[in-house]
Amino acid sequence: MEPGTQRSLGGAITVNVQPFTEMGLQGDEILRLLRNGVLEISATLLSYVGGDIPEAEAVDLAGITRDIDQAHAVSDAYKPVLEKVFEEQYGVKLLAIIPYHAQIAYCRQPIASIEDFVGLKVRASGRSQGDMIEALGGTAVGMAFGEVVPALEKGVVDCAITGALSGNLAKWHQASTHLYPLPISWAITFVAANKEFWDGLDPSIRELMTTELAAWEDRAWDSGRSETNDGVSCNTGGDCIDGNVASMTLIPVQDSDYDKIRQIMNEVVVPRWAERCGSECAAAWNETGMVLNLTAPTE
Repeated sequence: MEPGTQRSLGGAITVNVQPFTEMGLQGDEILRLLRNGVLEISATLLSYVGGDIPEAEAVDLAGITRDIDQAHAVSDAYKPVLEKVFEEQYGVKLLAIIPYHAQIAYCRQPIASIEDFVGLKVRASGRSQGDMIEALGGTAVGMAFGEVVPALEKGVVDCAITGALSGNLAKWHQASTHLYPLPISWAITFVAANKEFWDGLDPSIRELMTTELAAWEDRAWDSGRSETNDGVSCNTGGDCIDGNVASMTLIPVQDSDYDKIRQIMNEVVVPRWAERCGSECAAAWNETGMVLNLTAPTE
């Protein structure tokens, strides 16, 4: 839907869509603006609000899932925890959790495996991505999406992490040569409403929106899978549906790469997140099972 577009859902609801970037916002303010009623319904990356609510990082910690099916299972398992935290701490009703697509590395120089991030400057998004890059021996660099192409061109960063398709659409392939498709994370996003606004809606409208949002959530997870595949294929000269055909070199992901990521998850990423989140939060994370046999320290 185009920015500023109004859309009517069967005449029952009219929505005015406006990207928060066009409102002069960065994304990390969304939760506070929802709490204050400045926004009625909005969405942003869970990692953007991790500074306010460390629990928000939990479903998309760097390296936590190997594929989108695992990511979906983790999201579903932890969703009740997020619903409770959002409502009790911020007065916000969590409506949906959706992914974009695999967040992978675009590099301006040859790499052969995860071990080659040693000494590299890597654009990362969110604290857990930074933790992972540092554990691999690289330097994590925070940088806005729109600044990445010139940074790659000038060598300010050696690699940059973003979505498989979003990086292609932004023409990151013009400033990089090698694509490393191990999913670092999935840019998982929440959709939420100010609780007072939500409770004030007619019950029939709430029911309609709940049904439609659930269906949309399912479609979004399917899109995350197809857009990941399309982005990788477009970047590396294969079939291309929605992106730009490019000729990047595809770096095969080895089983040993996943083993290394798993080790870093256990030794660095999860413990650091648990420290930020606290023992009670870590215990709640463990109680969900998280379907991946990972345990966060609670002391």
